[in-house]
Amino acid sequence: MMEDPSEELKAAKAERLAKFRATTAEPVLAPAADLAEIKRKRQEEARAAEEKALKEEAKREAERKAQAEREAAEKKRAEDEARKAEEAKRKAEEDARKAEEEALKAEEARLAEEAKKAEEAKLAEEARLAEEARLAEEAKKAEEARLAEEARLAEEARLAEEAKKAEEARLAEEERQAEAIRQEELARLAELEKQAQEEREDELARQAAELAEIARQESELAAARLEELSHSGSAAEVADTEASEFQDAEPIVEEPESPAVDAEAPAEETPAAEVSEDEKAEPDVTDEE
Repeated sequence: MMEDPSEELKAAKAERLAKFRATTAEPVLAPAADLAEIKRKRQEEARAAEEKALKEEAKREAERKAQAEREAAEKKRAEDEARKAEEAKRKAEEDARKAEEEALKAEEARLAEEAKKAEEAKLAEEARLAEEARLAEEAKKAEEARLAEEARLAEEARLAEEAKKAEEARLAEEERQAEAIRQEELARLAELEKQAQEEREDELARQAAELAEIARQESELAAARLEELSHSGSAAEVADTEASEFQDAEPIVEEPESPAVDAEAPAEETPAAEVSEDEKAEPDVTDEE
C-alpha cells in the first residue's frame, strides 16, 4: 500500500527545517567553539535524512511494484473472468440455440396438434350448427303454433270481455235508471213531506192568530166592563172577578208531537177548544150584566 500523503508532507517539512538550521540559523547563533560539533551533527542529521529518504523511496518503490503486481493480477483475473464469461456466454448461446430448436420442434408439434383439434372442432361445430338449425326449425314451428293458439285464446278472451262489458253496461244502465227512479220517488216524497209540514205550520200559525185575536177581544171586553163598573161600589170585586175569568180564558196552544202526526187532527181539535173557551167566558159576562 502507498504511504499516507500527510506523512510524506511531514517528512519533507522536517527535512527542509533541518537544512535551514544547518545552513542558516544555527551557524549564526552558535558560538565559534561549537561549530565543528554543530557541523558534525548537521552531517549526521543530513545522512539520517538521506537514509530516511532512501528508505522512503525504497518503500515507495516496493509499494509501486506491489501495486503493479496487484494491477497485473487484477488484470489477469479480469481477463480470466472475461474469458470465463465469454465461454459461459457461448455455452448459454449454445444452450439457447438448442432450447430454441427444441421449442421450435415442440411448437411445430403443438401447431400440428392444434390443427388436428381445430379440424375436429370444426366438424363438431358443423354438426352442432346442423343440430341447432334443426332444433331452431322445430322451435319455430312450435312457437308459431303457440302464437296461433294464443291469438285464438286472445280473440276468445276479447269477445268474452266485450260481452262482459256489454252486460255490465246494460246492468249499469238498468241500475242507473232504477236509481234515478228511486231518487225521483225520494224527491217526490220529500216534497210531499215538506208540503205537509208547511201546511201544519200554516194551520198552527192560523190557530195561534185566532186565539190571540180572541184573547185581545176578551181583554178589550174586560177593560170595557171595568170602565162601566168603575162608578159602582164593587169595582174591586169586579176587577178580581174579571182577572180570574181572563186567566181562565187564556189560549193554550199545543205543539204537534212529531212531523208524522196527521195535519188534520189539530184542525179538528182546535175548534172544540175555542168553543169551550167561548162557552166558559160568555155566561160570566151575562151574569155580570
